Amino acid sequence: MVKKEVSLQRCLRRYWIGMFLFLTIVYLLLQSYMVKMLTEQAEGNVQKSIYIASNGIEESLEIVDSFIYEALYSGTTQSTSQLYHSLQNETDPVELAAIRNTVVTSLQSIVVFSDMIDFIMIYTDREDEPAWLEAGKADNYLKRREVKQIISEIIENSEIGSLGRYMICNGEQYNYMIRLIKIEDSYFVIGVSEEKILSTLQYAAYDNNSISFAAEEDGTVIFKSKPFECAVTPDQEGSYITAGNKQYLQTGYVSDKTGYYFGMLTEKDSIIGQMWIFRILFMIMFLVLMFIVPGSFYVVYRYVEKPIENISGTMNQIAEGELDAAVEEDSKIIELAQLVRAFNHMIGRIKKLKIEKYEVKLEAQKATMQYLQLQIKPHFYANVLNIIYSLAERKDYETIQRISKAIVNYSRYMFCDASELVELQREIEHVRYYMEIQEIRYVMQISCRIEVAEEIKSALIPPFIIQSFVENSVKYAFTTKKNCEITIHVETDEAKEQLIIRICDNGEGYSDELLSLDWDQKNEEGHIGLTNVYRRLKLIYDEKAEIQLQNHNGAVTVLRIPYIAVDDADLE
Repeated sequence: MVKKEVSLQRCLRRYWIGMFLFLTIVYLLLQSYMVKMLTEQAEGNVQKSIYIASNGIEESLEIVDSFIYEALYSGTTQSTSQLYHSLQNETDPVELAAIRNTVVTSLQSIVVFSDMIDFIMIYTDREDEPAWLEAGKADNYLKRREVKQIISEIIENSEIGSLGRYMICNGEQYNYMIRLIKIEDSYFVIGVSEEKILSTLQYAAYDNNSISFAAEEDGTVIFKSKPFECAVTPDQEGSYITAGNKQYLQTGYVSDKTGYYFGMLTEKDSIIGQMWIFRILFMIMFLVLMFIVPGSFYVVYRYVEKPIENISGTMNQIAEGELDAAVEEDSKIIELAQLVRAFNHMIGRIKKLKIEKYEVKLEAQKATMQYLQLQIKPHFYANVLNIIYSLAERKDYETIQRISKAIVNYSRYMFCDASELVELQREIEHVRYYMEIQEIRYVMQISCRIEVAEEIKSALIPPFIIQSFVENSVKYAFTTKKNCEITIHVETDEAKEQLIIRICDNGEGYSDELLSLDWDQKNEEGHIGLTNVYRRLKLIYDEKAEIQLQNHNGAVTVLRIPYIAVDDADLE
């Protein structure tokens, strides 16, 4: 199974991103926990306060109920039932007016007694004319008129069943909470003070931005301390609701006595405002991290990532063959410094081993070239000795002197170091000495024409490469039927990058079998001279040298080697 490779740089990037995301998630979780904790704490405190306030409201309403009965009775010498019976059935105008005054006085005393009451009205269904008696503060006259109209319509329309002990009268501008008491055929309508209820609830407020309210169980708001537009039902207890562009925590209590929902809306911002210490601490921590993370990133990059990148880059250079590359030893971390030193030492050892291997290879090549040269020399000298022997038999001492001189000049070149390059001019002179020997041998039946431009005579070539093919032409092209003619033409290409040597003869040419063989096969078939030249060129020039064997009115050999002038050569 192939393991997926990931760069160190990418791992570090992922680490820092992961750290940032981790801290962000921790912050969000802590903030969520703090909000939840503060919300539960605020909800519990407000809930207790609302419960206390609601109980206070209920106790106040009970006191009002008891006081109503007591006050109505204590204001006259008559019993309560007789007073309201007379109010409904009295026909004497004077007595009726007195009774009404007594009732109004009783009602006014009740209003004055309790802050929980805004007004009190009594409705009597007289046979001649229904009558309303009322008492209350001057500023709630319009409220009383709207409530009288609502109650009168209910009674006149015989919708008595819709009247409740505590009920809401929905007016055009306001909603009113009333306490309804029926005595015989009369109805007491007591306006519960909105201001008193809200002020009592306000004691449970979390802060000045809180909103107290009273609502029906279906969420319809009866009255509120500040305006807002949304339903507040008991099932939303303990959750945040949206009113306008703000969020409020809803807490409340359903009154057992009235059946209404008294509650409080507390701004979320006020609740979580206590988190400012936590936020400041986290902000300080975040700012510290903002400095620590880049600083840590720089330190890791400077002392870990960058040295590793340098090592990786140097390894790539070495893989491409640049053994002189080395890693700078500037790391402050002991382990990395030791790694760099070990790496540079290893590269030094590899370089040294490669040099040693190269020297061994050169020695092997040199030995091979010397061996190839030895293969050539015996072959040539055997022919020369045969020539001298033949001349001695004929006692042609003058020719023996000529050939001896040619052999001496030829041998001086023949015994030079075959591993060194020589000037083209020296190779040509060597060929001339060789051909002089051959002309003596074959009695002027063989000739050689050499065409070399003066400016390229100083070019460097391996020794014996021309002589070997000239010798091959002499061996295979000469016959007794016609003279052997050999032509040597040397030139450069247009860019003067290659030296082109062409050797032609007028013999039968290369055999088709020889042309079809590759160089290894040529060696196996005994063509030692040709394969020796090929091997030498490959050892010296590698793939930059080329030998082409062709037939064109005889054998044609084309050698292509790099053109190297004496001025450009590294003689060392």
